[in-house]
Amino acid sequence: MTIDPTRRKLLAGSATAGIIAVAGCTSGDDDPDDSETDTDDDPDESDDEEPMDDDEGEDEETETEDVGHYEVWALDQGLDNVHLYEPGEGDDEFDHVEEIDLNGLEGVPDEGVTPHMIDFSSDYEYAAIACTAGARTLVFRTEDRELVGNVETGASSHMAVFDPNDEYIHVDVIAEEKIVRVEADLENEEFEYDDYIELPEDETVQEAGIDSASPICHQFDSQGRSIHTLGPSYHDAGLVIVDHDEFEVELAYSQDEVPTNCGTMPHPDEDKFYLTAGLPSNPDEGEDGVGAYYVYDTAEDEIIEEDVSTEGVDAHGFWYTPDGEELWVLNRETNDGVIVDPETDEVIEEIDAYGENQSDDTAERDAPDIMWTSPDGQYMFVTLRGPAPQSGDPHAATGVTPGFSVLDIESREIVDTVEPDPIDDFGQDDIDAEAVPDFHGLGVRVVGDFDSDIPNSPPF
Repeated sequence: MTIDPTRRKLLAGSATAGIIAVAGCTSGDDDPDDSETDTDDDPDESDDEEPMDDDEGEDEETETEDVGHYEVWALDQGLDNVHLYEPGEGDDEFDHVEEIDLNGLEGVPDEGVTPHMIDFSSDYEYAAIACTAGARTLVFRTEDRELVGNVETGASSHMAVFDPNDEYIHVDVIAEEKIVRVEADLENEEFEYDDYIELPEDETVQEAGIDSASPICHQFDSQGRSIHTLGPSYHDAGLVIVDHDEFEVELAYSQDEVPTNCGTMPHPDEDKFYLTAGLPSNPDEGEDGVGAYYVYDTAEDEIIEEDVSTEGVDAHGFWYTPDGEELWVLNRETNDGVIVDPETDEVIEEIDAYGENQSDDTAERDAPDIMWTSPDGQYMFVTLRGPAPQSGDPHAATGVTPGFSVLDIESREIVDTVEPDPIDDFGQDDIDAEAVPDFHGLGVRVVGDFDSDIPNSPPF
């Protein structure tokens, strides 16, 4: 995997071996037993046993140290849990390795938290989870899943992302219309609220004609600026670009100019940035929904592709394949999507379904939300919403099977649906009380080395 040293650094040597062991990939039994190997240090030792071939020893050591591994971290915002999975022994199989009950952690408020989005530090040693309920961002040490940071970042903290140098975590805080900066001292595992930008009070935002400015999602462009979509509704959409040298808004675009309100994704190696715009349909009013993506030139600061159809309704999450040749986009309401060629920015293929339940009736089809690829390029993981969604328009976000689906990237087919807490175990009373699983955020933690052309997560 070719990695930008300022962002996606690979774990190597003893650190890699140690983390793989924690993840359950190796055990002490895998270590060579020196007592069974004849050496020149003891000339009196019997030579009856045939010495091990040097090439065999090198191969065994390589297999132990260089095996790539990954974990899927899936956020259940219905039951406030984080589920960890790793590839199983069989094809298209995934084993449940741990469940983290966020509401059972020390320092979490009595009213609980709702895990919404997840991001990893450049070495994947830390995970930041923004919580829409609980007004905070949690930071975990990924090796042992210990909570090491608990910062009150504001009501409806929607997305928390490490900056390219892992010096800060920036949080989109919807209810307070703020972009919050948290200082992240990873070496000492100290996290403190540092600064914020109150968007409605910003002069550049006001000059753009933006009245309501709730930041939704963001990522960093090739210049180190963060690009934030606004929302949450399509009618409140827009775009804000923050210069982090001064930590101030550099550019702002209103809903009339750039009506983007969800996904943000930089191009792996060009000065381009992809954005989604989604709006659920409104059958009662006879209104059609919106499913579109935009392409922004970060060098010239202009839109170069606008309102390109995603061939469905309520465009939402997207992700690259590790070769950087495909950008997958999904539509939440219609449970379908497209594949974009990042070289031409054109749609090259359609995805019929991200969840196995597809129907003309919205109550009988899955609602996909966020996606992330496996670093080996084999799978695309996609979260599926539950029948009692905690966020998003209920018409678009209500799903059938809460969990995450696994798509084979080559065939574009669903090969597995992972359901940590089967919905069949819950009754209608649970659904009415919204006490059922509802998966939204998802991240893939990389451990070890993989042969990929781009890092497994932005910024690139």
